[in-house]
Amino acid sequence: MPDNNKKTIIFSDFDGSFSEKDIGHRIFRYFSNGEILPLVEQWKRGEISSRECLRREAAMIHPTYDEIYEFLLDFRLADGAVEFYRTIKSLGIPFYIVSDGTDIYIDYILRKYDLGEIKYFCNIGKIENRTLSLDFIYDNDGCQRCGCCKGARINDLVGSSRSEWEIIFIGDGLSDICAVPHADIIYARGDLLEYCREHAINAKEYNDFNDILTDLKKSGHITG
Repeated sequence: MPDNNKKTIIFSDFDGSFSEKDIGHRIFRYFSNGEILPLVEQWKRGEISSRECLRREAAMIHPTYDEIYEFLLDFRLADGAVEFYRTIKSLGIPFYIVSDGTDIYIDYILRKYDLGEIKYFCNIGKIENRTLSLDFIYDNDGCQRCGCCKGARINDLVGSSRSEWEIIFIGDGLSDICAVPHADIIYARGDLLEYCREHAINAKEYNDFNDILTDLKKSGHITG
């Protein structure tokens, strides 16, 4: 049951969570003809940071904006994501996307679904002369693992008022690990679910946002 003395705030990863698939990974994989895959494995093993991985991935691809936007036509948000957001918005529950991806595709997909109003935090991408450059605009509270640290973003938003909030986090991957210690309730799938189970962290398994919405109604966090 929700803590009636606290307000609910919800944070969600984008790639493979709010979006149906990991779009950022698929962009790099497609435009590099798969050459980025060894880098991803190095990152998963903790041998390189997210920033190093992303910078090296970016150096391997040479698309135009139009080519990326054409590629994005095949992607969509996760099942139930739009209804989920509209429901919590109607109840006045704050919702933020926190991502270690880039604004190029996050902004495009959100606007495609008329959800451009959603506040998101991520790395910044820019393409000039078929060269993709990435700007990591956050200091991440000293985190050396992430490009845009999700735990640091949560801390930025709740800050000194942490005790007033019940924080819900939704994710699916290893880039979500830094958010876990900040969350009161975790919805996880994929690598994040496996990580939580390996470390005896309580997490609720989900398939899509219909599952999350149903569970939040059942628990009393969402009414109506």
